[in-house]
Amino acid sequence: MREYKYIEKILSNLISERELSYLSLDKSNDDLSKLFRAFIIQFFKNSHDYKKSLDILKSEENNPSLNLFEKFFSMDIKNISYKYDPLSEKNLWNLFCPEASEASEDPNALKERLLKKRKLSNLYQSKKTLSNPSKEILFSSNVLITTPSDFSSPNIPEEIKYEVLEFKNINQSFWYDHPIPLDASKDENEIIYGLENLDNALAFEVQRNNIDKLDKITLVLSVSVTHQGLEKIALKYLKSIIKTNLKLKHIDVFLFDEDICNKITSIVFPDKDQTNNIMGVNGNYGRHFTFLKYILLLWNKFVDSNISYSFKIDLDQIFDQEVLLKTTGFSIFEIFKNQKYWGGMATDQNGKKVDLGLLAGALVNKKDISKSLFTPDVKRPDNNDLFSKLTSKNIFCPEWPQSVSTETELMYRSDDIQRIHVTGGTTGITLDSLKKWVPFTPSFINRAEDQAFGISTIQEGKYLSHIHGKDLIMRHDKHAFAMKSIEISKFGKEIGNLERILLFSQYADEHELGYEKLKHWLWPFTSSFLSKYPDLLTGLIFLIDGCFNGGDYVRSGSKRLMETHIFCKTKLNTQLKNEKIFWKELVERLENFKDFNNNLKSILSTNRV
Repeated sequence: MREYKYIEKILSNLISERELSYLSLDKSNDDLSKLFRAFIIQFFKNSHDYKKSLDILKSEENNPSLNLFEKFFSMDIKNISYKYDPLSEKNLWNLFCPEASEASEDPNALKERLLKKRKLSNLYQSKKTLSNPSKEILFSSNVLITTPSDFSSPNIPEEIKYEVLEFKNINQSFWYDHPIPLDASKDENEIIYGLENLDNALAFEVQRNNIDKLDKITLVLSVSVTHQGLEKIALKYLKSIIKTNLKLKHIDVFLFDEDICNKITSIVFPDKDQTNNIMGVNGNYGRHFTFLKYILLLWNKFVDSNISYSFKIDLDQIFDQEVLLKTTGFSIFEIFKNQKYWGGMATDQNGKKVDLGLLAGALVNKKDISKSLFTPDVKRPDNNDLFSKLTSKNIFCPEWPQSVSTETELMYRSDDIQRIHVTGGTTGITLDSLKKWVPFTPSFINRAEDQAFGISTIQEGKYLSHIHGKDLIMRHDKHAFAMKSIEISKFGKEIGNLERILLFSQYADEHELGYEKLKHWLWPFTSSFLSKYPDLLTGLIFLIDGCFNGGDYVRSGSKRLMETHIFCKTKLNTQLKNEKIFWKELVERLENFKDFNNNLKSILSTNRV
């Protein structure tokens, strides 16, 4: 047996005799679940499965998962400050997630400290006021497309029915939370749902004389696919289902996939072949999120100079106009016009100047909106439930700081705080701040891409941040129609959260503020994913959850986590520097770019549905 002395100590503190019985080899889901259980049981000589576990580990000594554990658990961990308190043996939060300990011990005290930390003073309104959202805001969203669940389904549009068959046995290239399968029914289709409800919300604005009945907003949709090469089919699919199922009166939809992004890059950078495919929409969420910010710069320069703001929505979210009006007295366009500090300036609690060029709204779940528009969409965990059985939540529980942060920041009722905790589907940016600060989410970020966007501009002195959008709340309807997609992609999302620990922790080490200062800045929610021991923490979570999940969770997770680990140690720093240079150069080049033949304008404006 390999030497894993520290792991043995952690597991002996975490797993009681009763919980050890839950890990019986006979109760395993499959061979991979059994392998993970055997790995744990090797540290418990009193277990009746001890000898059998050693035999399993010996027979599987070259298994990728065991190679991963060797990498994650054999590190030099002498400097870990670990004091086990037998009175709090239910969890290891003090070591791996102190934010959860702090939030669960006294949530109200944490809320008070958090609100004080986010408060702004010396607020100055933007010199440029937003007066006509339909003409000045470029709306954006992202669409995630995957292959059919059933390749013979009648829901697949006729135009792509035979083309898509070539992807039947091709391995997936990219992973997303809940991609839309090409055979999704109308009732399960996020695209139809989101666009239809957005069009209805705009009709409400017509009734209130906020837009002319012939006016249309511009909506840019990034089109990401799970399988490389699926792009053209995805575009055909989108055009087909929009034209077949919708009669949009107030929206002009423009589609942008990876191929179109590459064309834009080749025109702006004709003399370079070293952009490393940075601007695009496939793959990690950081890519499409950043593209949907910089499309504002391109649109203003080459299509419509009146547009100088952008706002991203998710298509599983809607503007519930009647509730907004009843609760706040304003429709959504009126709420946008009321964001007087968006693009303004302020001073934070440390006396630093804050550029408020970013805007952040909030969400309320559909099932909760009848209670109040201001119902947090993330609920506090129940510790009794959490500790009723062995799970990775005993090690790491970001749900606690997330819930308290949501209650405090996202549900705040005034407009004098900045937001560090944001949700990507309700974020905006001004053209001026995009040019001045050149913010970006690194393309290696695959979860919490919205949180990572602001990190890129944090400095010791003046910095760019989100102003809290008072009353700017969208209704989140994901669970009302996308349950099948959510369930299918559940394990992929869980592995993405483990990658998030590795990536954010390494990103913090490379950041100019340094790990400690950045963790303090992002406290309490986003900071929980910044760990001093990311490999150890990730390995432990993967180990515990793998005991119960087995199968695809273990197979896919072992591969992805090893690749992410290697990337963090060997490539992340170089990639980060290259992307910083790329986005800065893009802004500089576009400032003086002459589109003599209207090539860029043509690419941007001819993808209209």
